[in-house]
Amino acid sequence: MVLKLKILSPRRGRCCPSTYRFTGTVRRFIAGDTFRSVSPVRRSISKQRGPAWVACLIISLICSGCIRQQLHRFEKHAADGDHEWIAAQRIDCQEVSDGCSRLHLISGDACFRLAEAGKKPAVNYAIAAHELEKGLALRPSWENTAVQLQIQENLCESLKSWLDLQSGETAGQPLDRFVEAAKALYQLAPETVPAVYYLANARLRQVQPMLRDINVATPVPVCIRLKRTLTRVLSMMETTNASPLPDWDRFADNYRRLSFDLGVAIGAGGCR
Repeated sequence: MVLKLKILSPRRGRCCPSTYRFTGTVRRFIAGDTFRSVSPVRRSISKQRGPAWVACLIISLICSGCIRQQLHRFEKHAADGDHEWIAAQRIDCQEVSDGCSRLHLISGDACFRLAEAGKKPAVNYAIAAHELEKGLALRPSWENTAVQLQIQENLCESLKSWLDLQSGETAGQPLDRFVEAAKALYQLAPETVPAVYYLANARLRQVQPMLRDINVATPVPVCIRLKRTLTRVLSMMETTNASPLPDWDRFADNYRRLSFDLGVAIGAGGCR
């Protein structure tokens, strides 16, 4: 009268296999560790009627335990600075939960740090962007907005740096994602130094492909967008000259470069 769980051909590397079969007597969970016999069952979970929720509960408990164990290992290696170990691990959980979100965020942070250190930057920036996006999407809520902002900023930097290493048609997908990430950062912290920079950088990248095919009909909207973006960047630079803002030291050189690139684009577009 004991519930037996037989695993059928689990996918290698997964902590929580997706295919199971029950044999023997299935027992209904009542309270704590107390069970009551229900009926004999020998069928796959996908074909069960009444006792299907029992299977779901058991699998959920198993997978929750897997997430906790994997998260403990990730946190230990992160504390030791072992980013390469973390980057090599596979994460299977895709549920909206604190634990699953943290796994993806730790993985994304590890890949981001490796890329910043010059270790396979094209690969690690791409993986960092994917993992940080996933971790942010799976986070149920945030208690520490400062941490959320830093992660969103790292996502923007990952996508921007990945774009810097792309060319031609391959830059299309990360550009769209970069624009969305920059918008999200600006919504979280409007008119802050990082938010204005990444949004302006994204706007410039959106316009640059248009400069190659610019004609009599297109200069006006393109020029308006470029001039508005440059005005925002110069306004932030003037504000910081009068009264330095948080994060300015980290972004000062980036702003100077961006203002120059915007000026070049305005000239290339024949804007007046």
